[in-house]
Amino acid sequence: MNYPAPQFIAGLSGIVLLAGCAIMPEPITQVEQKTSLDADKQVIFAKQEPIVGPLSVYDAMARALKYNLNHRVKMMEHAVADGQSDLAKYSLLPDLIASAGYRGRDNFSASSSRSTSTGRQSLETSTSQDRSRKVYDFTFSWNVLDFGVSYFQAKQDANRVLVAEESRRKTAQLLMQDVRTAFWRMAGTQQLEGEIDKILGSARQALKDAQGIESERLAAPLAILQYQKDLLEIIRKLEELSETLRLAKTELASLLGVSPSQKFQLKLPENSALQAPEFSLAIDKMEEMALQLRPELREEIYNNRITTEETHKAMLRLLPGIEFKTGYNHDSNSYLLNNNWLELSGIISQNLMELISAPARFSQIDAQEKLGDTRRLSVYMAVLTQVHLSYQQFLVADQQYKRTLELDGINQKISKHITTDAENDAKTELERIRATTNALMSRLQTLEAYASIQSSLGRVYVSLGLDPLPVFIENYDINTLASSIEAVDKNWQAGRFPSATKPEADKLSAVDSVVKKN
Repeated sequence: MNYPAPQFIAGLSGIVLLAGCAIMPEPITQVEQKTSLDADKQVIFAKQEPIVGPLSVYDAMARALKYNLNHRVKMMEHAVADGQSDLAKYSLLPDLIASAGYRGRDNFSASSSRSTSTGRQSLETSTSQDRSRKVYDFTFSWNVLDFGVSYFQAKQDANRVLVAEESRRKTAQLLMQDVRTAFWRMAGTQQLEGEIDKILGSARQALKDAQGIESERLAAPLAILQYQKDLLEIIRKLEELSETLRLAKTELASLLGVSPSQKFQLKLPENSALQAPEFSLAIDKMEEMALQLRPELREEIYNNRITTEETHKAMLRLLPGIEFKTGYNHDSNSYLLNNNWLELSGIISQNLMELISAPARFSQIDAQEKLGDTRRLSVYMAVLTQVHLSYQQFLVADQQYKRTLELDGINQKISKHITTDAENDAKTELERIRATTNALMSRLQTLEAYASIQSSLGRVYVSLGLDPLPVFIENYDINTLASSIEAVDKNWQAGRFPSATKPEADKLSAVDSVVKKN
């Protein structure tokens, strides 16, 4: 059958061009956007264990490790790097290519021969190929140079997995510090929430009474205006305290991965005076531990390994490539004597441009190695500095908390005396409200000082590179996670720290399991 080849090709090309021109950008509709947002909301808050009671600080840390989205992003990055490392191992295998197909044409592949000496046609037009035939082949090939490059590439990808793990560790450590700080900030304002509302109600009522006295001119105008001014300043302070509670709750909810509108309370220590945490470790031991465990330093070491493997790859590319290839072939052409045959070949090749660009490549790699060494030394000094600063800040916060606690005791006694001696006139009522407010502010300062010492303790833990969970735990529900975190934290406060060595990186850590099990 004969086909009008030019017309057929032109028509097919026209159809393809029209199809390509028909593709236009389509903006997302409001319905599609709402559907996507609703689906995202379900994904974010789905499969979370409900909050059934007040949260302790360890419950909050457990929920953050399990549900915080930033931490989950780092976990996914680690999973992607791990998958890439597994995939890179397959590049070490030889290529095995299988192909099969059908080949046909609308006329015979025929030809004739012409004598080069006489110029006459030496034989009539003939063909040695069927108009339609089936072909397939299996080809096995292996390139020694590609194998060597793939080997060092696989080692680089394996080190990138370790880099991603250290990045995840850093995120988890900072997350625990943020949760610790936000928890005790919210705890402080939660303790005073009822008293804030009570005093705020008294101040607003006193302001309303004062406005009535002013309108009826029952007191000197200047005195009553000054009285209202003092009350408004007190009300402003109390409203700021109330707003602080809402902001602290929103911040903590974001860290826990729960909706900001969800209501929850914190479980606080039963004793009225919060016990300051203790930390005791020699500074030289702290330095040694930080240099061994800090994820930033370990990450730089792995990056240096990656640069070293890049040098090996560059050296390998200077060698000639040797490729071995063998294959089994089949062609259904009836004119062939042998329709099936095996083929074997060996090829040596050299990309001369690799030799020309080699000096520039080695110079670039050398610069990267020097940059990595300098960056590692910079991180080394930063780690030592952070260890000393965090420890000094902890000592200062501990001292400030003790002084604030003493000052709060005096302010509470002053407020008690003024309240006991108060009479029912406006001036004494203002003094009572002011004294009660000052006592409330004093208590808030004490709670903020306690939150500060907890935050500084968290910074000490981060500066040492301590992980919040043991290597292995029995279960991954919130209660078990919280108990594990509490046990680790109690050991740290008792001075029982892990040795300055980290378990093998290829073992699955407890935090990895937390997210993968969820």
